[in-house]
Amino acid sequence: MKKLLYWTLSLIMAASLTACSASTGQPADDASSTPQTTQTATLKDGTYDGYDPQPTYLARALVTIEDGKAVSYEFEEIHLPNYWATYTQEEAQQAGEEEVIAIEGSRGTTWYARHVVIGTGDEAIHLTAQDQPKEAANGSSYLVYGNQDIDDFSEYVADDDHAAWYYEQILAGNYWIEDASGNLKEDLATYSYTRDDGVVLDKAQSRCKTQIMHWTAEGSGIGTEMGANGWSGNLTILGDTLLQLQFPQGEVTKNQENQVVIADTVTTATIEEYQGYVQMFYDAYNKAKA
Repeated sequence: MKKLLYWTLSLIMAASLTACSASTGQPADDASSTPQTTQTATLKDGTYDGYDPQPTYLARALVTIEDGKAVSYEFEEIHLPNYWATYTQEEAQQAGEEEVIAIEGSRGTTWYARHVVIGTGDEAIHLTAQDQPKEAANGSSYLVYGNQDIDDFSEYVADDDHAAWYYEQILAGNYWIEDASGNLKEDLATYSYTRDDGVVLDKAQSRCKTQIMHWTAEGSGIGTEMGANGWSGNLTILGDTLLQLQFPQGEVTKNQENQVVIADTVTTATIEEYQGYVQMFYDAYNKAKA
């Protein structure tokens, strides 16, 4: 797939962005793709979005075009219901067995709420957890939330319009655990997150991986450390490279040093799940084509 070139000149930071994401890993030189873009395309000014849906997260890239050229980017990754709709053991006991699904995993028991709601008024989407978890590509298990119209909400947000709507609701704090009767559970600690450095995040921030700083660079002292760049550092390298090269057409892959290579440009990014992340930047860019 794509690799960033290690430039002797420092890459220009296009935007002050951070994000964090758990990487499951993929062997180097195992897969490659050619981004669907052309350098000669006429671009329409504006800000465009691209998404990378995953079983428990939804990543987004925003690319801004000015005077027919990509000038800045942003990225974020937010939790899906099967990440945030959880109880502590004490809360699960208070909620009652009929409102909880207990899933045993490698790290012990996780108590999931059976019912959640996203959005407000006529736009609200009510979801119910299925009893049987689903297995992700990396072998991990996750709970499926859906309803009579949506089989799996994590697949529902693969549609860009649905993904954009979900981002809007999460960033407005419009998400809740509810019971079978539709009563909101608004006093749960799961809505807020306290980082390792003591920073307390509000309800919306607590769903944003740029704010949580879960996967950070080695030596940061915050969150779970991952490599020299961390998650946000890797995505910044990808975004900076694409901006400098103006989204070149070519193969995206990894070399033997586990570096992401984009159209023959070797980068210092070593993130494992690079395919979807790079593609979401290209998807946003491609929407600007006139």
